[in-house]
Amino acid sequence: MGQVPYKKVLMHGFVLDEHGKKMSKSLGNVVSPEEVIEKYGADVLRFYLLWASKPWDDLKFVWDELLNVNKMFNILWNVYVFSTTYMSLDEFNPTKITEKDIILRDEDNWIISRANTLVKEVGEDLEKLSFHKATRKINNFILEDLSRWYVRLIRGRTWVESDDPDKLGAYYSLYTAIYKLISVLCPIAPHVCEEIYENLVKGVDENAPESIHMLDWGYDESKIDSDLEQKMDVVREVIEASARARDIARYKLRWPVSDITIVSQDEDVLKAIEELQDIIKDQSNTKEVLTAAEFENLSFNAKPNLKTLGPRLKGDMGIVKKYLEEADGNLIKNELDDTGKFTVEADGKSFELDDGDILFDTELPDDFVSSEFEFGNVFVNTNVTTEIKQEAMARELIRRVQDMRKDLDLDVEANIDAVVSTSSEFKELILPQSEFIVNEIRARSLITSDGKECLDCEDVYTKDWDIEGEDVCISIRLVQ
Repeated sequence: MGQVPYKKVLMHGFVLDEHGKKMSKSLGNVVSPEEVIEKYGADVLRFYLLWASKPWDDLKFVWDELLNVNKMFNILWNVYVFSTTYMSLDEFNPTKITEKDIILRDEDNWIISRANTLVKEVGEDLEKLSFHKATRKINNFILEDLSRWYVRLIRGRTWVESDDPDKLGAYYSLYTAIYKLISVLCPIAPHVCEEIYENLVKGVDENAPESIHMLDWGYDESKIDSDLEQKMDVVREVIEASARARDIARYKLRWPVSDITIVSQDEDVLKAIEELQDIIKDQSNTKEVLTAAEFENLSFNAKPNLKTLGPRLKGDMGIVKKYLEEADGNLIKNELDDTGKFTVEADGKSFELDDGDILFDTELPDDFVSSEFEFGNVFVNTNVTTEIKQEAMARELIRRVQDMRKDLDLDVEANIDAVVSTSSEFKELILPQSEFIVNEIRARSLITSDGKECLDCEDVYTKDWDIEGEDVCISIRLVQ
């Protein structure tokens, strides 16, 4: 008694149709909550209403936007299934893990930092009633940080032995990220978060609270590393630029390259690349990561600046133009950089040109392709050496075997016997990669033979493939 009934009040806007018109039965544009819940569930609707617009603004209800939110929840569920599938196979229990049991890589510390940053920032947004900001940060974390980046980074680590400290570090970090995520998502999407909590947390920790809604809301400030988060942003841009460069050259992502060179004038960018180059190597599929302030292999072609030279040279423009086009552009640029002047002597005449009188086009070596990112350029070396060709063909073969495993709906842990029949040339390419292939396809044995005949047995699955113009017959059999 004697106290105000509430401390804050927020008046929401109206819900309109996608054209901004008021919903009315006479217009036939009414969307009932029951209709949405029946199709997509209450969690999707709750999240969408908070995510789509500022809470005090009118909301245009757009079905396509609702579908995007539903897709986000499907992606979250897929990450959860991925996590629990591998963790259960290895009987991973985070409550029994100590710091001595795990190895945390930079990407592990990054996702733990991002998860704690998320809890902190979402809490601040909810306190300010900025529900749209909170939900958009959650959306970005699920789609960009967790699914498209971290799970992609650790997928290969989930295939090694169950007690490997590096693998356990990935499990621990993924568990922590999901745990932190559902703790901030549960007020908005209580049903799916409770389901994840019951299996992921309660399933391994009998002392955990009965419900996720009984958890304390908190984050660990000591686990937040803003500097690492910024460096990872740089790395992600570099990797995206590398992928764009490959696309320009039509060079497959699964094929390795011998090196990529990142050129930037920003020392902090170069430092970030140096510290996180292992991630760049892995995700850019490159043998070496180089950094530089300038790309030394660039060639320069000189040409006259018509705006400045035209009025001065008039009829002599042709003489200067021809000279610059035939001269070594690199030498001209070096002299301009050193002295700010360059003298053209041709047809018995002499012309002194300033720095602004000459323009340069850059030309890459034949085996290089480049793409820009916010802080510089990425140059990808696409020269295919024998070693590169061997690994590339091994990866092509692995992809086909993995497709065949999917056809048979084999468990991720299932072992197979494999036979590859192909030409002697293709055989010579993949033989040096045999150990790599065996590990990737989970083969107990791998037999390669010359010829085109495939095995024809009752328990053997056989398929013919065309791999880069080579006829390859692959036979696999489940090891019982």
